[in-house]
Amino acid sequence: MEIPLYVFLLGYLIYIAIFLIFSFFNLYTMSKYGFVSFGAWAVTISYIVITLLALFVSYYYIAQVDWSKSFQVFGVVQEIY
Repeated sequence: MEIPLYVFLLGYLIYIAIFLIFSFFNLYTMSKYGFVSFGAWAVTISYIVITLLALFVSYYYIAQVDWSKSFQVFGVVQEIY
């Protein structure tokens, strides 16, 4: 049984989409109610920087994969008599 590698890419992209939706609501809430002190600004900026860094690093590694290949789940079963 073989699974194409792009199935894993689609799963990852769905995860990233959900993460970005939650990040949007998180940043909206932080910008509306949380910018009272310098610490809130620092946490918000560090959250954005770390998120962007993680996205760029993951893109760097994902771009190097040949997504037309397939992944073999179960090897060939040989019967021994």
